[in-house]
Amino acid sequence: MHSFHPCWSCCCLLLFSSLGVQGSPKAPSAAPEQVHLSYPVYRCGSTQGWSRRFRFRALKNGPHWSPRLAVFGDLGADNPRALPRLRRDTLQGMYDAVLHVGDFAYNMDEDNARVGDKFMNLIEPVAASLPYMTCPGNHEERYNFSNYKARFSMPGNSEGLWYSWDLGPAHIISFSTEVYFFLHYGRHLVEKQFHWLESDLQKANQNRVARPWIITMGHRPMYCSNADLDDCTWHESKVRKGLLGKFYGLEDLFYKYGVDLQLWAHEHSYERLWPIYNYQVYNGSRETPYTNPRGPVHIITGSAGCEERLTSFTLFPRPWSAVRVKEYGYTRLHILNGTHVHIQQVSDDQDGKIVDDIWVVRPLLGRMMYL
Repeated sequence: MHSFHPCWSCCCLLLFSSLGVQGSPKAPSAAPEQVHLSYPVYRCGSTQGWSRRFRFRALKNGPHWSPRLAVFGDLGADNPRALPRLRRDTLQGMYDAVLHVGDFAYNMDEDNARVGDKFMNLIEPVAASLPYMTCPGNHEERYNFSNYKARFSMPGNSEGLWYSWDLGPAHIISFSTEVYFFLHYGRHLVEKQFHWLESDLQKANQNRVARPWIITMGHRPMYCSNADLDDCTWHESKVRKGLLGKFYGLEDLFYKYGVDLQLWAHEHSYERLWPIYNYQVYNGSRETPYTNPRGPVHIITGSAGCEERLTSFTLFPRPWSAVRVKEYGYTRLHILNGTHVHIQQVSDDQDGKIVDDIWVVRPLLGRMMYL
């Protein structure tokens, strides 16, 4: 594992200094300094070796532009089926950022972290060209998520476990579902994250005129209709209802503060839900269910490809399940403006065919709460 990790929005040139102010010798320093960017070509390294050159396109400032994102989770070093197409998409300038919704490499710590090195090299053509935004999944758990924390530098001061950032007309919140499951690392993390989430959601609602969309990303879903025994298959899932079914549950919190779109992974498939709260469908209308929906929209996108293959669904879909796709692929998210978001699912099994396509439409007024 390498110790040099550039900031998510810029890269550092590592310089070594051997002279003091007056020219007297002093111990060599390996600390990055004189950090700067040239547009559009850069490379990282030192006299001991340099990376190849990469290109990047700086993100636009302010809310008045239309970000395009690639969204997926559960991408492994073995069987990374969606990665070649994602590389081509990135090379063609299709995206402004990537949201990787947990589970990397399978697993980054294995073989003395060499699996993590292999994975990071695989995603380098994408991650070196775009902001590669992450959240932790269950496969990052070993050694208190140390590989995840060391390899990804996210905004905020929580080592990438939870943070938020603004992108165009959206406020995006990344958080850890894993604090509910790996309690031996500290039960206090559940409470600490919950209070941070509430505070961040309060601030996001105060700024909703400028950034109307609130989008969350967390690894394990609240709901799913997969044929396994994962948390989302239980009626009172931990993520949805909290510890012991009543402490620090996220569904009520996200509903209270009007989260528009919730992005999940963990299940190795794609599933889109009808707008939902507490197992009740709250479509905008029969004809246009995602126009002014009365509940949040959930997207589960964990089929990018890993050694564990795809996850089967139950024989019959649940009443709240709108679309289910058991194919390798990933999601495209286009935040067009303050009222329209476009969501598409790309099937890698069908050579890039769009197998799901919806618009979520919300008016600018009266969207702070669903109630």
